[in-house]
Amino acid sequence: MTIKELQDIRHNILSEVEADFVEELVPAKLSDKDENEVEVLGIILSGSDEVPDSTGEFFFLPSKKDDEIQYFVNLITLSDNIPEGNVGELCASVAAINTYVLTGSFAVDFGAGSLVYKLVIPMAIDADKELIADNVDLSMGLTFQAVTDYGYMLTEVCEGKRTAKSVIDLFVGQTE
Repeated sequence: MTIKELQDIRHNILSEVEADFVEELVPAKLSDKDENEVEVLGIILSGSDEVPDSTGEFFFLPSKKDDEIQYFVNLITLSDNIPEGNVGELCASVAAINTYVLTGSFAVDFGAGSLVYKLVIPMAIDADKELIADNVDLSMGLTFQAVTDYGYMLTEVCEGKRTAKSVIDLFVGQTE
């Protein structure tokens, strides 16, 4: 398979995912290709009690001719404005939660001042379209599940509504 054929497969998959979200009235938009031929599927997730307001970016890393593995990145930004006074509590909370997250991880991006969840899925470069689409679907589902299960706690820590101790206590069976 050529790089062009792989890019076409990726484009078709991301276009289909975009259409599925739009059909469900979830704001989603596939970007134009950048200078590296990368398209990013942006999704806006409206908050609820379980899922905080967040933005998702889903894309394939660029591949070269001799690569054997391709990578699909799932990145959700839960907060892009962490109050400086809450960074320590947030980092302790992220460390505690990451112990229990089965796939991917939460992270504090100090450069951007943001709280993110990231999952990167490797797959064979010569996988067929159906397998690539299945992996994209699975990884996005895992990403949304992790953010649903744990993201609200971390945004509460960002906002100063919850302490790291209260997050840790939830996982060791104690309540605050």
